[in-house]
Amino acid sequence: MRNWLLLILWIIYLPCVAIELPEIGISADVIMSPVDEDKLGKAFIRQLRRHVEVIDDIQINDYLNILGNHLVSYSENPKQNFHFFVIKDASINAFAVPGGFIGVHSGLIMSTRSEGELASVLAHEIAHVTQRHIARTIEASQRLTVPKIAAVIAAAIVAGIAPQVGQAAFAAIMAGNIQMQINFTRIHEKEADRIGIQTLANSGFSPANMPNFFERMQAANRNSTTNLPDLLLTHPVTSDRIAEANDRAAKYSIKLKAENPLYNLMKAKLLVLTTDDKVKLLKTLQTMLATDNYRDERATRYALALTLLANMRTDGVQAQIDWLLENDSDRVMFRILKANLALSQKNNTQAIQEYEQALQVYPHDKMLGLNYAETLLQNKMADKAKNVLLDISLPSNPYYYFLLAQAYKASGTEAEAYFALAENYYLKGQTAIAIEHLKQALQKVKTDFYLATRIDARYKELQTELLEEKMKK
Repeated sequence: MRNWLLLILWIIYLPCVAIELPEIGISADVIMSPVDEDKLGKAFIRQLRRHVEVIDDIQINDYLNILGNHLVSYSENPKQNFHFFVIKDASINAFAVPGGFIGVHSGLIMSTRSEGELASVLAHEIAHVTQRHIARTIEASQRLTVPKIAAVIAAAIVAGIAPQVGQAAFAAIMAGNIQMQINFTRIHEKEADRIGIQTLANSGFSPANMPNFFERMQAANRNSTTNLPDLLLTHPVTSDRIAEANDRAAKYSIKLKAENPLYNLMKAKLLVLTTDDKVKLLKTLQTMLATDNYRDERATRYALALTLLANMRTDGVQAQIDWLLENDSDRVMFRILKANLALSQKNNTQAIQEYEQALQVYPHDKMLGLNYAETLLQNKMADKAKNVLLDISLPSNPYYYFLLAQAYKASGTEAEAYFALAENYYLKGQTAIAIEHLKQALQKVKTDFYLATRIDARYKELQTELLEEKMKK
C-alpha cells in the first residue's frame, strides 16, 4: 500500500511543479501555502476513499482525534488544524498528508500495547506536518527536469495497471536524484523524532514510548520470517537512531498523565470491526474470559458483546452489559449496546426508547444520534430522523449524508435528497457522480430560491474541481 500512496502524492503534486518550476532558494511556503496544503489534503482523502476502506466509526475517530489534538496542543504549531483517521489495513503503518491529515492503519493501532505507544506514532507524524516536510521535499526536488517529472507521472499511471512495472520505472527515473531524496528523508525522520519526543513529554506521555515501540517492531521482525513492518520501511529505523532517541527521551523528567480507559475500549471495537471471521473471534474472546487471559477485562467483555451481536447472537449480551454497567462508568457505547440488543431481539419500540433515554443524558453525542436516526428510518419515521441528523451534522462522514438523503427522500423533499447524496459521492472521491446528483437536485427544486442558489453554487464549485482533476491526469 505504501508504494501507491507515494505515487498518488507524486501524481497530485508534480503537475503543479511541471507548469512552473520553483526558483533556487524559494521557500516551502511559496511552493505550497498552508491553504494549498489543506486543499490538497482534503482532495487526497477523497481519492483515498476510492481505493481503501476508511473506518468512519464516530467513536473510534473521536477518540483518535481527541488524543491527536491533545498532542497537537503541545506541538510546534498548536493552532494548526489536524484530522486523524483510520484505514482498515492489517499492516503496521501510519502516514501524514499536507493540511494536517494523518492516517493510521488499523493494524498499527492493534499492535500498540499502550496509549503512550499510539501517541508516540501520532506525535512523530504531527511533527512531519508542523515542520512542512512534504513541502520541503518538493522544494528539494526542484532539480528534476520537466521530462523527468512527466516520466514520473507516466510511471505512476502505469503502476495503476501493472504495479511492478510502474514501480520499477519510478525507481529508474528517480535514480539520478535518489541520494538527495534519501538524505532529505533521513533528516526529516530525525527531526520528527526529536520534535515528536518533545511533544510527548510536554503532553504528559513518556517520551520513551517512541524508541520503545520502534525497537519492539524491529525485534519482532528479527524473530519473524516475514518482511519488515511497513512502518519500518516508510520510517527507516536503525540501532543508532533508536539509541539516539532513547538518549533524548532520558533527558525529560515529566509527570505522566493517566491512560485513557477508552484506549482499550476503542481497540476492542476496532478488533471487531476489522476481523472478518466473527465466529472464530467469538470463540477466542470466550476462551480469553474463561481463562482470565486478557489485559483489560472491561474491553474484552465489550468486544464479546459486540461480537455476539455481529453473529446475530442475543444470548449472553445482556450479561456483558450488566457487568460493564456495574464495573465501569455509564458510557454512550454501553447505551448503544442496549439499543442494539433490543433491535436484534426485534423489539424496535424498546430500541427507540433506549436511544431517547440515552440522548437525554448525552444530548449531543454524534454516534448516538447517527444510530438513532438509522433506527428511525428503519421504522419509517423519516421526519424525526431528518431532524436528528440535522442536529448533529457530520460534514466529513459519507454515511451521514447517505442517511440524510434517505430521510429527505422519505420526507418527500427530493431536491434536498439529491443534494445530500451528492455530498456522499463527493466525499468518496466520485466528483463526476456528485455533479450528476446536483443536476438532479436543480431539476427538482421548485419554489425554494435559497436552496436553488446553494445547489447551483455547489454545482459550479464541483465542476471546477472536476476540471482540475482531469487536468492532473
